[in-house]
Amino acid sequence: MIVDLGAVHRRILWKTAVASGLAVLVTGCSSSAVQPPVRSVPKPPESSSVPPSSVVHPPTLERLLPTDDELAKVGQDEYVQPVEYIIGETTPLRLVNACGAPQPWDAKAKLGAQAHSSDHHGEIAQLVAEYDGYTGAQVVDGVKKALACGHVTVRDLDFTSVSEFTAPKVAEAQYGFCAAPTERIGVRICVLVLGKGDRAESLLFKNTDWIDKEGQSVLKKVAPLFAEALGRP
Repeated sequence: MIVDLGAVHRRILWKTAVASGLAVLVTGCSSSAVQPPVRSVPKPPESSSVPPSSVVHPPTLERLLPTDDELAKVGQDEYVQPVEYIIGETTPLRLVNACGAPQPWDAKAKLGAQAHSSDHHGEIAQLVAEYDGYTGAQVVDGVKKALACGHVTVRDLDFTSVSEFTAPKVAEAQYGFCAAPTERIGVRICVLVLGKGDRAESLLFKNTDWIDKEGQSVLKKVAPLFAEALGRP
Protein backbone atom coordinates (compact mmCIF):
# COMPACT_ATOMS: atom_id res chain seq x y z
CA MET A 1 0.00 0.00 0.00
CA ILE A 2 1.34 3.35 -0.96
CA VAL A 3 1.06 6.01 1.80
CA ASP A 4 0.63 9.63 0.81
CA LEU A 5 3.20 11.26 3.10
CA GLY A 6 2.11 14.70 2.04
CA ALA A 7 -1.43 14.12 3.24
CA VAL A 8 -0.22 12.73 6.52
CA HIS A 9 2.00 15.74 7.04
CA ARG A 10 -0.88 18.09 6.35
CA ARG A 11 -3.13 16.34 8.89
CA ILE A 12 -0.41 16.59 11.55
CA LEU A 13 0.00 20.32 10.91
CA TRP A 14 -3.82 20.88 11.09
CA LYS A 15 -4.11 19.03 14.43
CA THR A 16 -1.19 21.00 15.82
CA ALA A 17 -2.80 24.29 14.79
CA VAL A 18 -6.15 23.33 16.26
CA ALA A 19 -4.52 22.26 19.54
CA SER A 20 -2.56 25.52 19.70
CA GLY A 21 -5.72 27.50 19.05
CA LEU A 22 -7.61 25.71 21.81
CA ALA A 23 -4.72 26.28 24.20
CA VAL A 24 -4.74 29.99 23.46
CA LEU A 25 -8.51 30.10 23.86
CA VAL A 26 -8.41 28.27 27.21
CA THR A 27 -5.54 30.43 28.43
CA GLY A 28 -7.44 33.56 27.47
CA CYS A 29 -10.57 32.44 29.32
CA SER A 30 -8.55 31.48 32.38
CA SER A 31 -6.73 34.78 32.35
CA SER A 32 -9.95 36.81 32.23
CA ALA A 33 -11.48 34.73 35.04
CA VAL A 34 -8.83 35.76 37.55
CA GLN A 35 -9.12 39.49 36.87
CA PRO A 36 -10.25 41.44 39.99
CA PRO A 37 -13.91 42.47 39.86
CA VAL A 38 -14.69 46.07 39.06
CA ARG A 39 -15.74 47.82 42.30
CA SER A 40 -18.70 50.16 42.15
CA VAL A 41 -18.30 53.54 43.86
CA PRO A 42 -20.96 53.93 46.60
CA LYS A 43 -23.38 56.78 46.06
CA PRO A 44 -23.36 59.54 48.68
CA PRO A 45 -26.49 59.60 50.84
CA GLU A 46 -29.20 61.80 49.50
CA SER A 47 -29.57 65.01 51.43
CA SER A 48 -32.94 65.46 53.04
CA SER A 49 -34.70 68.79 52.93
CA VAL A 50 -36.61 67.93 56.13
CA PRO A 51 -34.90 69.54 59.16
CA PRO A 52 -34.19 67.31 62.17
CA SER A 53 -36.99 67.21 64.69
CA SER A 54 -36.49 69.30 67.81
CA VAL A 55 -38.08 68.85 71.22
CA VAL A 56 -40.33 71.75 72.14
CA HIS A 57 -40.61 72.28 75.86
CA PRO A 58 -43.84 73.79 77.15
CA PRO A 59 -43.57 77.23 78.71
CA THR A 60 -43.48 77.55 82.48
CA LEU A 61 -44.07 80.37 84.94
CA GLU A 62 -41.40 79.58 87.55
CA ARG A 63 -39.30 82.41 86.13
CA LEU A 64 -42.00 84.91 87.19
CA LEU A 65 -41.35 84.32 90.88
CA PRO A 66 -38.33 85.94 92.56
CA THR A 67 -35.22 83.90 93.28
CA ASP A 68 -33.92 83.22 96.77
CA ASP A 69 -31.17 85.83 96.31
CA GLU A 70 -33.73 88.45 95.30
CA LEU A 71 -35.98 87.63 98.24
CA ALA A 72 -33.08 87.70 100.69
CA LYS A 73 -32.60 91.38 99.84
CA VAL A 74 -36.10 92.12 101.21
CA GLY A 75 -35.68 90.03 104.33
CA GLN A 76 -37.15 86.71 103.18
CA ASP A 77 -34.42 84.35 104.36
CA GLU A 78 -36.26 81.03 104.07
CA TYR A 79 -37.24 79.97 100.58
CA VAL A 80 -38.78 77.03 98.70
CA GLN A 81 -37.94 76.98 94.98
CA PRO A 82 -40.84 77.62 92.56
CA VAL A 83 -42.52 74.60 90.98
CA GLU A 84 -45.18 74.28 88.32
CA TYR A 85 -48.76 74.30 89.55
CA ILE A 86 -50.43 71.32 87.87
CA ILE A 87 -53.89 72.48 86.83
CA GLY A 88 -56.50 69.73 86.70
CA GLU A 89 -60.12 68.91 87.40
CA THR A 90 -59.38 68.23 91.05
CA THR A 91 -56.69 70.93 91.35
CA PRO A 92 -58.13 74.14 89.85
CA LEU A 93 -55.96 77.21 90.11
CA ARG A 94 -57.67 79.82 92.29
CA LEU A 95 -55.60 82.79 93.32
CA VAL A 96 -58.22 83.59 95.92
CA ASN A 97 -60.97 81.13 96.80
CA ALA A 98 -63.62 83.78 97.28
CA CYS A 99 -66.84 82.57 98.90
CA GLY A 100 -65.77 78.97 98.36
CA ALA A 101 -67.16 79.08 94.82
CA PRO A 102 -65.43 78.91 91.41
CA GLN A 103 -65.08 82.18 89.57
CA PRO A 104 -65.26 82.63 85.75
CA TRP A 105 -61.52 83.32 85.38
CA ASP A 106 -60.52 80.22 87.33
CA ALA A 107 -61.31 78.00 84.34
CA LYS A 108 -59.19 80.22 82.08
CA ALA A 109 -55.93 79.75 84.00
CA LYS A 110 -53.65 77.95 81.51
CA LEU A 111 -50.34 77.99 83.41
CA GLY A 112 -49.36 78.32 87.04
CA ALA A 113 -46.44 78.20 89.46
CA GLN A 114 -46.09 78.33 93.23
CA ALA A 115 -43.43 78.83 95.91
CA HIS A 116 -43.01 79.81 99.56
CA SER A 117 -40.80 82.19 101.47
CA SER A 118 -40.66 83.33 105.06
CA ASP A 119 -38.94 85.45 107.68
CA HIS A 120 -39.27 85.79 111.43
CA HIS A 121 -42.69 87.42 110.94
CA GLY A 122 -44.32 84.56 109.06
CA GLU A 123 -44.74 82.79 105.72
CA ILE A 124 -45.73 84.02 102.26
CA ALA A 125 -47.46 81.54 99.96
CA GLN A 126 -46.82 82.65 96.37
CA LEU A 127 -49.10 81.67 93.48
CA VAL A 128 -48.84 83.05 89.93
CA ALA A 129 -51.10 82.32 86.96
CA GLU A 130 -51.38 83.13 83.27
CA TYR A 131 -54.83 83.41 81.71
CA ASP A 132 -56.44 82.85 78.34
CA GLY A 133 -59.06 85.52 77.63
CA TYR A 134 -58.57 87.48 80.87
CA THR A 135 -56.08 90.18 81.78
CA GLY A 136 -54.45 90.31 85.17
CA ALA A 137 -56.31 93.55 85.89
CA GLN A 138 -59.65 91.86 85.18
CA VAL A 139 -58.78 89.04 87.57
CA VAL A 140 -57.79 91.47 90.32
CA ASP A 141 -61.00 93.45 89.87
CA GLY A 142 -63.01 90.21 89.83
CA VAL A 143 -61.43 89.03 93.09
CA LYS A 144 -62.26 92.35 94.74
CA LYS A 145 -65.91 92.14 93.69
CA ALA A 146 -66.22 88.46 94.65
CA LEU A 147 -64.96 89.16 98.16
CA ALA A 148 -67.95 91.38 98.78
CA CYS A 149 -69.46 88.22 100.25
CA GLY A 150 -67.01 88.66 103.15
CA HIS A 151 -65.81 85.06 103.06
CA VAL A 152 -62.60 83.38 101.81
CA THR A 153 -61.27 79.83 102.04
CA VAL A 154 -57.58 78.99 102.38
CA ARG A 155 -56.51 75.34 102.52
CA ASP A 156 -59.92 74.23 103.75
CA LEU A 157 -59.92 76.89 106.47
CA ASP A 158 -62.64 79.54 106.44
CA PHE A 159 -61.97 83.23 107.05
CA THR A 160 -64.40 86.09 107.46
CA SER A 161 -64.30 89.75 108.56
CA VAL A 162 -62.56 90.67 105.32
CA SER A 163 -61.01 94.14 105.51
CA GLU A 164 -59.18 95.95 102.72
CA PHE A 165 -55.81 97.64 102.88
CA THR A 166 -53.94 99.74 100.34
CA ALA A 167 -50.33 99.49 99.22
CA PRO A 168 -48.19 101.76 97.02
CA LYS A 169 -49.08 101.05 93.38
CA VAL A 170 -46.55 98.63 91.91
CA ALA A 171 -48.59 96.78 89.24
CA GLU A 172 -51.22 97.51 86.61
CA ALA A 173 -53.80 96.41 89.17
CA GLN A 174 -53.60 95.35 92.81
CA TYR A 175 -55.83 94.62 95.75
CA GLY A 176 -55.05 93.84 99.39
CA PHE A 177 -57.17 92.43 102.19
CA CYS A 178 -56.89 90.74 105.57
CA ALA A 179 -59.26 88.23 107.19
CA ALA A 180 -59.85 86.55 110.52
CA PRO A 181 -60.56 82.83 111.02
CA THR A 182 -64.07 81.63 111.75
CA GLU A 183 -62.67 79.35 114.45
CA ARG A 184 -60.24 80.11 117.26
CA ILE A 185 -57.19 78.68 115.54
CA GLY A 186 -54.96 81.69 116.08
CA VAL A 187 -54.16 82.22 112.38
CA ARG A 188 -54.92 85.41 110.53
CA ILE A 189 -54.15 86.13 106.89
CA CYS A 190 -53.37 89.10 104.67
CA VAL A 191 -53.36 88.78 100.90
CA LEU A 192 -52.06 91.04 98.15
CA VAL A 193 -53.20 90.31 94.58
CA LEU A 194 -51.21 91.79 91.67
CA GLY A 195 -52.06 91.92 87.96
CA LYS A 196 -49.93 92.67 84.90
CA GLY A 197 -50.59 91.76 81.26
CA ASP A 198 -52.34 88.39 81.09
CA ARG A 199 -50.87 87.37 84.45
CA ALA A 200 -51.90 87.70 88.06
CA GLU A 201 -50.52 86.48 91.36
CA SER A 202 -51.46 86.29 95.00
CA LEU A 203 -49.16 86.72 97.99
CA LEU A 204 -50.76 85.22 101.09
CA PHE A 205 -49.11 86.02 104.40
CA LYS A 206 -49.97 84.11 107.55
CA ASN A 207 -48.70 83.81 111.10
CA THR A 208 -50.07 82.40 114.34
CA ASP A 209 -49.13 85.38 116.47
CA TRP A 210 -49.41 88.74 114.82
CA ILE A 211 -51.57 91.75 114.09
CA ASP A 212 -52.89 92.88 110.71
CA LYS A 213 -50.54 95.84 110.42
CA GLU A 214 -47.49 93.59 110.65
CA GLY A 215 -48.71 91.34 107.83
CA GLN A 216 -49.56 94.32 105.67
CA SER A 217 -46.11 95.78 106.28
CA VAL A 218 -44.39 92.60 105.08
CA LEU A 219 -46.50 92.42 101.90
CA LYS A 220 -45.92 96.08 101.09
CA LYS A 221 -42.19 95.53 101.46
CA VAL A 222 -41.99 92.59 99.04
CA ALA A 223 -44.63 93.84 96.56
CA PRO A 224 -42.27 95.83 94.27
CA LEU A 225 -40.02 92.78 93.84
CA PHE A 226 -42.90 90.48 92.94
CA ALA A 227 -44.46 93.03 90.58
CA GLU A 228 -41.16 93.41 88.72
CA ALA A 229 -40.74 89.63 88.39
CA LEU A 230 -44.33 89.32 87.15
CA GLY A 231 -43.43 91.36 84.07
CA ARG A 232 -40.50 89.19 82.97
CA PRO A 233 -40.64 88.00 79.35
